[in-house]
Amino acid sequence: MRPVIREQEFADRWKKVQALMEEQKVDLVAAYADDRYVYGQAYSRWLVDYEPQFEAAFVLVPAVGEPCIITGAESVEFALLSSKCKNVKAIWEFLHPDEEYPYCEVTSLEVVIRELEESSGRKITNVGIAGKSAVPYDLYHTLIGQFGEEHMMDMDSSMSMLRAVKTENEIEVIRYAYQIAEAGMQKVYESIREGITEREIAAEAEYVMRKMGAEGMGISMMINSGRENTSPILSRTTFRKIEKGDLVVATIAPRYEGYHGAIGRPFVLGTPADDVKRYIELVMYAQEETRKMLRPGVSAREMDAISRKYIEEAGMGSHFAYTGIHSTGTIEFEPPILSSKLDLTLQKNMVFSIDIPMFLNDWGGMRLENGYLVTEDGCEALCSCDVHYRKESL
Repeated sequence: MRPVIREQEFADRWKKVQALMEEQKVDLVAAYADDRYVYGQAYSRWLVDYEPQFEAAFVLVPAVGEPCIITGAESVEFALLSSKCKNVKAIWEFLHPDEEYPYCEVTSLEVVIRELEESSGRKITNVGIAGKSAVPYDLYHTLIGQFGEEHMMDMDSSMSMLRAVKTENEIEVIRYAYQIAEAGMQKVYESIREGITEREIAAEAEYVMRKMGAEGMGISMMINSGRENTSPILSRTTFRKIEKGDLVVATIAPRYEGYHGAIGRPFVLGTPADDVKRYIELVMYAQEETRKMLRPGVSAREMDAISRKYIEEAGMGSHFAYTGIHSTGTIEFEPPILSSKLDLTLQKNMVFSIDIPMFLNDWGGMRLENGYLVTEDGCEALCSCDVHYRKESL
């Protein structure tokens, strides 16, 4: 039986948020959610297992009692059916301006807030916003009009840290997400041959992952080949046909029950050029040395410095194009991100992706990415770290 996030887990999360609210003297948390591909569902999926489609939403968590979802008219029944929230309201502020909804009872943000005050027995004055950077301008100013800007607090950082240490239930789900990702990557490897297009390879891999239970992808699948398509950090999967000697870089992050597995691999069809072979061996070595240090008690700054050191010593430091270690969960790339700026000590049951980048080169680029669970005295690989990067021509 496939693992899922159990019902009690959501109630436990609400209590964690309410404890944080008490600590920060907040009466209500408003967590924004929409259907943006990468970041849109992170808070709503974690809080109430809701994945918005078309219409945006706020998950409102009062200081006392259960959450409420406010959204558009077309989403009310969908949210009631698919989420763990049984209090869902359509409000005018979320309705499409050109639509009419004669079947739906529509209320306002002001009325919903008054109802939450009555049910919780607590006046709502101070409001914490989660996902503030994504809130549309007009909607944010509606909140200002309701509460006053001086009573609104950005809670992205503190709310994100509530998700940083995973529960046993979450770990089971993430392990399975990585099994899906690994099956997809194996299919990528098997599918590489002369004449096949990048999109055909992606289709083969996605079919395998969907059959295993993937809901979709946390980022668009990137199957890229040749110098031009592999050089950028982000690339579109195209109709380019694979040629003998090509470097093929695959990045896949299937989403399962709201959680992600993220794997990146370089492959070469046939015999790799000497410099490409050397760079693949370099990123493999840098990742392995970084993995050896991943354990409780190590700082974010220490972790960030390890892989950079080996790439810089090889004269490729300018191609280490971004921070290479990040958590994964309800976002494929989520805090904590282990940079030189972050003051954080690693804890047991955090999950990290070690992603070694080497992009923006004349010959192309690559990433090597694997997932790891921080354990009592080290880490556990969530996917196979063996890299069979050479694929013989077929």
